[in-house]
Amino acid sequence: MRAWACISLVLVVSILPESVLAQEPAKRSGSAATMEEVVVTGTRYEERVEKIPANVTVIDQRSIETSNAVSVPDLLRGEQGILVRDLLGIGRTAEVDLRGFGETGPSNTLVLVDGRRVNEIDLSGVDWTQIPIDQIERIEIVRGTGSVLYGDNAVGGVINIITKPPSREPGGSAEGSLGSYNMKKGRFSVNGGQGKVAASIYGNYSATDGYRLNNEYLARDVGGRAILDATESLRLSLSGSYHKDDYGLPGPLALNPYLSNRRTSTSPLDKARTEDGYLKLGFDLDLADYGNVVSDFSFRSRDSDTDWISSSFVQRSEIDTWGILPRYILKGDILGHRNTLIGGIDLYRSDQSTKTFSGAPPSPSGLADIRRQSYGVYLSDEFSITDNLLFSLGGRLEYVDYDLHRKDLTGFLAPLDATVKENENAYTAGLTWLYSGKSSLFARVNRSFRFPLTDEVVVFDYTAGTIRVNSNLKPQTGQHYELGIRHFLTPRLRVDLTLYRADINQEIFFNRLTFANENYEKTLHQGVEAGAKAEFFEILTLFGNYTYEQATFVGGPFDGKTIPAVPRNKLNLGIRVHDVIPGLVFSAVYNYADSSYLISDQSNQFPKLESYYSLDLRLSYAWKWVTAFVGVNNVTDQKYAEYGVVGGFTPEPFYYPAPETNWLGGVQIAF
Repeated sequence: MRAWACISLVLVVSILPESVLAQEPAKRSGSAATMEEVVVTGTRYEERVEKIPANVTVIDQRSIETSNAVSVPDLLRGEQGILVRDLLGIGRTAEVDLRGFGETGPSNTLVLVDGRRVNEIDLSGVDWTQIPIDQIERIEIVRGTGSVLYGDNAVGGVINIITKPPSREPGGSAEGSLGSYNMKKGRFSVNGGQGKVAASIYGNYSATDGYRLNNEYLARDVGGRAILDATESLRLSLSGSYHKDDYGLPGPLALNPYLSNRRTSTSPLDKARTEDGYLKLGFDLDLADYGNVVSDFSFRSRDSDTDWISSSFVQRSEIDTWGILPRYILKGDILGHRNTLIGGIDLYRSDQSTKTFSGAPPSPSGLADIRRQSYGVYLSDEFSITDNLLFSLGGRLEYVDYDLHRKDLTGFLAPLDATVKENENAYTAGLTWLYSGKSSLFARVNRSFRFPLTDEVVVFDYTAGTIRVNSNLKPQTGQHYELGIRHFLTPRLRVDLTLYRADINQEIFFNRLTFANENYEKTLHQGVEAGAKAEFFEILTLFGNYTYEQATFVGGPFDGKTIPAVPRNKLNLGIRVHDVIPGLVFSAVYNYADSSYLISDQSNQFPKLESYYSLDLRLSYAWKWVTAFVGVNNVTDQKYAEYGVVGGFTPEPFYYPAPETNWLGGVQIAF
């Protein structure tokens, strides 16, 4: 029945008189009805949302400011087609799965920050907490494969986090907040400029004891951005940040302690730390009638130390990544028809050095030096057949090289010195029909690919006494089909519906039975995504979405079985009441996720992870340059887990419990 709640919301608001929904002063700035929603992720240049043949949504500034979110995954949790699994409840190790890939969701979802790839080459995934939430201007979500424009990892979709640009007007802000589990947070930002230069700088401090024993987290961030309009046609930009964190690893709980003592830890001494920094230089050259040349040059360095004291195992890892992303954009007419062409090259190189230590006390046990280089060439075109009918076509060819060197310092396994080369291609073809203002209907077909991660490429073969390349592991490919509509019943009531199907070949997954990363010959991912948003007068906003996902194995030993960690139904509903009393904003958000099989339970033999829901409330009041807020998460004190896995030599279920009722509050000052 919960699945119909969102559909009911759509029907209710759709039959209301248009006069109720359309009460909007013509001069209201920043409203949905007076401003075009423009994104860059779907095309790699600015484009109106309704022109893109994909299910695209934007988490805007108002939604961010009125949420209880303390990390980016908290913001993403309420979006259609996205499932968040937060192992530690602090956002640091959260897994974000777009369109139902389960355990490998993070490897099939590409995450960008201002267009810069932040997925790592190994299984460490995305460090979400290195992106301070107060520095985000908006988050663009493009569902469905983005392999043509972005290459590897963009199978389920692309999430692009757009940070706030600096302003030439001098100003800034500061915030202090407190919360449950001894949470403390402070941050500041200042910006200003003169003439052709604008710059900003920010700093953040965040600390918490966490919900569980050995669940503490401490993070510090500093960063900045500068823009120089060197000439009327040339803009230069420089940005960078430094992030450092320390956190505990409480570990999963078996069923009995999960039910009886959720806040305990099975590994009270395990710790981890990370240092992460980047620099990015960009330029945008406007050649007038001859198009635009845009390029980004970036360098990222990430050092991580993990001490699994409970297992007498320590790992030290360093990854340095260089990126060069030149592209050319040409907008013009062909035989009287509007046309936009974009082509570019994506060059990435990552050098990874890892040292492992084992035993008590730990002694050197392994050494790895890995280099991964990728070269992607793409071309995409949008052609206006008529003023209201757009045709898009694009293709990509990408090569990847792995240079692998691993050595077992204990002398038990023979070393690995090998090179692996792979290449894949992708294409996209789409039609968009614009009708009735900003409403649009789209259809598209795509081909996707994903290359194995460095941890998936290597096998420790203890039976043969060697470290070897996983030669049976192939790149994953997929054929995708989508049909969707984005319809405005009134200027302030929008509904959308998307149907999708993805036939994946050689999907990469971890097989618990063989303890190896393998390809599954065929899998099927299909579903429905529906959403609605209605704004009444100036004071009330209703929003909601519903996702139905079916992910199954096709043929082979698990034929017909459901892919683990993919709930069939997901529902999100929200309400925002603003300015009934000037400056006062109240919001409530309800999130529901259906039951799902535990990670690594490909045979569907174990009891499912139970369905769960949460209700979050927030109240804020703004007066002049001061804003005070208080929020409560999981108001009904639900006891649940977002992450469950089958593990151990004697298989049994383990769980990572989610926090119970918790609060946060603080004061923001703008100057």
